[in-house]
Amino acid sequence: MAGGVEEMNYVEKERDTHIRNYFNKGYTQKEILASLLHCHGLGLSTRQLKRDLKRLNLSRRKNNDSAEYVKIALQVELEGNGCNLGYRSMFQKLARIYAIKTSRDKVYNFMKELDPDGLNRRAAKRLKRRDYTSKGPNYVWHLDGYDKIKPYGFCIHGCIDGFSRKILWLEVASTNNNPAVIASYFINYVSKVKGTARRVRSDLGSENLNIAGIQRFFRESHTDSFGGEKSFVFGKSTSNQRIEAYWSKLKQSTSQFWMDFFAKMRDDGSLKEEDEGYRACLQFCFMPLIQKHLDETLTLHNCHRIRHQPNQSCPDGKPDLIYTIPEAYGAEEYLSVVPEEEIQLACETASTEKYHHGCSDEYSDLFKELMAENRWTTPYDEIEAKTLYMDLCTKLSELLI
Repeated sequence: MAGGVEEMNYVEKERDTHIRNYFNKGYTQKEILASLLHCHGLGLSTRQLKRDLKRLNLSRRKNNDSAEYVKIALQVELEGNGCNLGYRSMFQKLARIYAIKTSRDKVYNFMKELDPDGLNRRAAKRLKRRDYTSKGPNYVWHLDGYDKIKPYGFCIHGCIDGFSRKILWLEVASTNNNPAVIASYFINYVSKVKGTARRVRSDLGSENLNIAGIQRFFRESHTDSFGGEKSFVFGKSTSNQRIEAYWSKLKQSTSQFWMDFFAKMRDDGSLKEEDEGYRACLQFCFMPLIQKHLDETLTLHNCHRIRHQPNQSCPDGKPDLIYTIPEAYGAEEYLSVVPEEEIQLACETASTEKYHHGCSDEYSDLFKELMAENRWTTPYDEIEAKTLYMDLCTKLSELLI
């Protein structure tokens, strides 16, 4: 009897965790119910969900956080990585990352008060792009490299699903030119979802050759119209519309901040560029932090709501939901299942994992040893990372003498 009670308590706690997670992502009650059923096999009635939301004290209109608390979080973001976010994206970040309860109108008003120039600058209209068509999730994946902060040793690579606009990965490493490293991102995601897209599209470039070969290997026995050789397409960047359009958003949400930060370090003389060791030191100090920001950016994008636009063939809604429950949007799933042994073979023969800190193991071990000797801690933000970088550079200079 006691075991049955414990099991019920465990199931209820799991359900509460899922409800709280989806609520904090901004899902509506219908979307929460659909996700619970589709992803976790939990069938709830609307009445039961309302009772659970009330019990968990989850309300979008009641018990909002104080204006002072919201302003403090906003000030932190405006002075850091969120300095280029619009008020809608900022609202999503406050809710998802800080678990702050407030309204979008209040976020707008606070940003107007704290950063009026930035708000006006971000209100500029965007260029109108040509219409895009995709049949469903995993019908086409678009992948590309992003090199705006490459001059400082940080290369970003990403992939987006054409139909749902869900970002599948955003990875930063010291290279975007090594086909084996780029292939590892692709294989890791294929392993995660146990399959690949009907078709994968990228720009022309030797860095994508391994992925092209792997994708065609995965799809060589499939008999649909895009099986085998047709499953991977090289083309111009203008044809790789989905991922190219996303890069402007990434610049706003993340990369512009780092471009400005490293440029300021160069201007004030704290950035050392004359030696390979100093470049490795910069990567060691900042690579995990940049990856953390990219992970947050991916999460925020995938749970934000894409607004309806006239003459658009792809649905409006949250990318995560569109990708996970395509039938709710009048579409079907196009994932091509890949056997585990094929994934393992591709992993062993055509991919190499990136360095976690961007620099080689030799440099990484040296910097960790210096940190341990001096009791320096892992940096939490860009200011602490800069301090660690300058301290390590001083020690490195002594070793090079």
